[in-house]
Amino acid sequence: MKLYLNEYPRAFILVSDQYALIVRHPYPRYKYHHHHLHHHHHQEPTSDSAKSKSSKVIVEFVRKDSLNLSKYVDLTIAKGRAQNLSGFLGLLNVKDKLYLVFVSSAVTVATPRVDEDVQKITGVEIFCLNSDEFDWQFSKSFHTPVSSGLEDDYFESQSTDEKSSSAEGPVPSVRKLLSSGSFFFSHQFDVTSTIQERGFRDMQSPKFSLMGDSPYQRQFMWNSFLVSELIEFRGRLTPYEQICFDSSGFLVTITRGYAKTVNSTLGNGEEVLLTLISKQACAKNGPLFGDWGSDDNGHVSNFVESELVLFGSKFCLTYIMVRGNVPILWSLETHISKRTLAAKKNKKVVFPRSFEASQVAFTKHLDLLSNQYGDIHILNSLSQDTKTYKGKLNITFKEHINYFLEHRGNDPQTATNYKLGYTDIPVATSSMKKADYTAVNPHEYSQSIAKLVLNFGALFYDIDSRTYVGKQLGVFRVNSFDSLSKASFLCKIISQEVIELAMRDLGIDAGHDLLSKHARLWAETDEYLRNITINFVSYTDKLHSSSAASKGIVPSQLKKRYLHTVSDHKPGEMAILKLLGALQDQVSVSLHNPLHDYVTKELDRREKEFTSQRDISVFASTFNVNASCEDQDKFKSWLFPPGSSGDYDLVFIGLQEIVELTASQMVDTDSLRRQMWEMHLRVCLEANNTTQSRYILLWSGQLGGIALFLFVKQSELKEIHDVEGSFKKTGFGGVSANKGAVAVRFNYSNTGLCLVASHFAAGHGNTIERHQNFKTIGKGIKFSKNRRIKDHDAVIWLGDFNYRINLPLEQVHALVEKKDFPRLFEYDQLNQQMASGESFPYFDEMELRFKPTYKFDNGTSTYDTSEKQRIPAWTDRILSLSRKKIIKQHLYDCSDEIKFSDHRPVYATLTVSISVVNETVKKNLTHELYENYRKNYGDINDMIVTNTNLSFLISEADDKVLPPPSSDTTKWWLSNGMSAKITIPELSGPNADQFVFNPKYPHNPFSETEEPEFILRSQLAQ
Repeated sequence: MKLYLNEYPRAFILVSDQYALIVRHPYPRYKYHHHHLHHHHHQEPTSDSAKSKSSKVIVEFVRKDSLNLSKYVDLTIAKGRAQNLSGFLGLLNVKDKLYLVFVSSAVTVATPRVDEDVQKITGVEIFCLNSDEFDWQFSKSFHTPVSSGLEDDYFESQSTDEKSSSAEGPVPSVRKLLSSGSFFFSHQFDVTSTIQERGFRDMQSPKFSLMGDSPYQRQFMWNSFLVSELIEFRGRLTPYEQICFDSSGFLVTITRGYAKTVNSTLGNGEEVLLTLISKQACAKNGPLFGDWGSDDNGHVSNFVESELVLFGSKFCLTYIMVRGNVPILWSLETHISKRTLAAKKNKKVVFPRSFEASQVAFTKHLDLLSNQYGDIHILNSLSQDTKTYKGKLNITFKEHINYFLEHRGNDPQTATNYKLGYTDIPVATSSMKKADYTAVNPHEYSQSIAKLVLNFGALFYDIDSRTYVGKQLGVFRVNSFDSLSKASFLCKIISQEVIELAMRDLGIDAGHDLLSKHARLWAETDEYLRNITINFVSYTDKLHSSSAASKGIVPSQLKKRYLHTVSDHKPGEMAILKLLGALQDQVSVSLHNPLHDYVTKELDRREKEFTSQRDISVFASTFNVNASCEDQDKFKSWLFPPGSSGDYDLVFIGLQEIVELTASQMVDTDSLRRQMWEMHLRVCLEANNTTQSRYILLWSGQLGGIALFLFVKQSELKEIHDVEGSFKKTGFGGVSANKGAVAVRFNYSNTGLCLVASHFAAGHGNTIERHQNFKTIGKGIKFSKNRRIKDHDAVIWLGDFNYRINLPLEQVHALVEKKDFPRLFEYDQLNQQMASGESFPYFDEMELRFKPTYKFDNGTSTYDTSEKQRIPAWTDRILSLSRKKIIKQHLYDCSDEIKFSDHRPVYATLTVSISVVNETVKKNLTHELYENYRKNYGDINDMIVTNTNLSFLISEADDKVLPPPSSDTTKWWLSNGMSAKITIPELSGPNADQFVFNPKYPHNPFSETEEPEFILRSQLAQ
């Protein structure tokens, strides 16, 4: 990347191989330049309204070939280097000055996967956007083009005193902080993310893709204040423009902590890359480091996420752990006197807020973790000695845990959608030093941790088959007083147990080389994190120094030991506050993109000119196979039932119980059953479709006994992109979870689809638990950009939902015999849940016209004759949800010929209306709009070089008329005066009190009836 400057009017141009980012300020200040060359009257805003716009920046993203770069000054050469800048870190606003911050030098420190590099920042360059105050620093080296007409002696107009006042350059503290060696980034991926979040879509040609757009990931993005508006700017670009923007390096995310990769060898001689990445969080309001607790939002001091990556030629194993200070509201108070100065008793834990307020912060902390990782298990290493300040903190912490479990875990109305476990593992400093970081885990800790590790599994990806063997479904939250040495020690034990268990399941000896290098990585991590933490510890929660009186009573030789009681606010802390935008006078930069906004607005208005609708055919089916696979010769009756078209564009099949369920393995290596099902399904599809089309397995995933298969007609592959999978466990065990969901999302042309296959809790009376399964999956299934199931244009959700029928066995049998399915449906638990708006709100289901699909005696058409004699039920269901009702269902039935299981396969045929964009027409229209803009405002080069007043470019956005505020009857987002409330004529008229709901109105919404929905009270007695 190169950087160019147009001095007057002031503009910076970031240039990559093919694209350029033009950055300008509407009110630049010219302190030294051009007073003798130009008549300049519009220097800066003078009115209050104009000053409020000082943080506004105009940005244009254009092709490089549209610019005449010979007119501008190349600052990379001006700095005396013939090298490129490595990345743009964003715009920093400090004291009314806006700065462009760049990575100027970096070294590679980690390679988590082949072709993925993590680089440590070793140098940065900072340029002032809205002032020429610091231009003298690079002026003498300017390689000024003759055509610009600038004079070299122009820069000599700045006096010596003026130069010395800014001798260190712009924001030197931030430059020093970023160049300290504790920050890193990557050109290939977003360093705020983990491999489990990024997936394996781009292993052959990795491309940067922004992932840090969720609140959890943002806490690791240390330049979030600098790039927040740039992220919004990127989001307004088209998908193709976003790819170009990312590949140009115009948006780089950075994090702080430790990263390193070492080459190692397994016991069988296979070479692997072992990587450890630890990221410090920066989202907490108040001190980030030191003896502090949580803020009101659940963010804690000293919070770190560590990711272990083991990458080989055949597999990739990753595991994530987190740690932090105790997540309640507390701080450490030190009393200094002559008697207590050298004693531990001078320290006291203070709880500044009520227990209830602290409980809210504690719950928010757990919610943040569960939204990202799922279930949580706390490993608590706090002291058990109740006489010490750490022991007293431990007592209060346990009170919060007990309160959480008692008041949220058992109440079905407020129950959390995740499980919380807790284990005390007090680590003595002496035993930690004795065990040290070696290839052998200390038995007294590893024994109990090994059992817990199995609960969450680990991400394991088979590179040869390109399939996930498992994913991590929960996280260990290590709890210690300062989240440093003891936390690192426990994290090392956890990650080593993960490696040993995973290698055991693969039948591979981990080997001494791997384990010893793994131990050394954790030892280095501990030392490095302690250094960059202790050097920036906050000893006050306010931006002022301790009083001079406090300093006077402490001998100088004790200052280091008792620094937290006497230290001034460190310069490094101020640099962090500036970088994070935490100073009181700092405001975010507001970006305006007038050219692109104009084009986007016109494209939205003329969308019909390049967009059309097309129906695709979808076959969807769910089947609990009871760990069997038979009757392959009858699969045609299932996959191509009577009434179907016999020609599908997409085939979506979800299976349950494809394997025997156990919870004894870290990694479920038995994928043969899934591969066998894949083969049988594909053979049947290709042999029996009416157009003799070939079907490709686009994606498959397995979570224990749940498997999802997505087949696509080969001719349709070109229309599909951005395929991602996600998993969510709701049952017991590790990877071999017995309940949960597997989901896949993708874009079919311009329409986003999400397909979910799930298995809910069994048991006739477990309706509430099944409702919790629905909520857990709806909340826990996540894709990139923090997308959930509901954030798609069309959703098909199927599975063994296990909802039963609330009628006695004999009555159900009688109704089934009479085929009185509408009457039976009235007592269906899922119907009742949906009617009440609890489970699957806004989802649609076609009318059930087939007999219950559970439970049969295997191999027969006879319902359960075992001792339990389970009541027949429609446990297997297919539901859909779509915006603008683009899904239409045509068939909904079961296949009675497939009898090897105690369930019957249920299938549906649907059409989905897909939005198809004619890219050629859109491209031509876009070009036409750009040309119209240039005719009105001039060529982009003319705008940069000649236009000195840019305020008109931001005035339109500022002057937009807002709609009237919402009221009880109207909402500002509802167009055409649409009412915000549904009006029922019988209940809103003058005689509303005389009407009641008709008790004879059928519960089944599919039943045809002539009964009115409301009747007069007087008619009740008739």
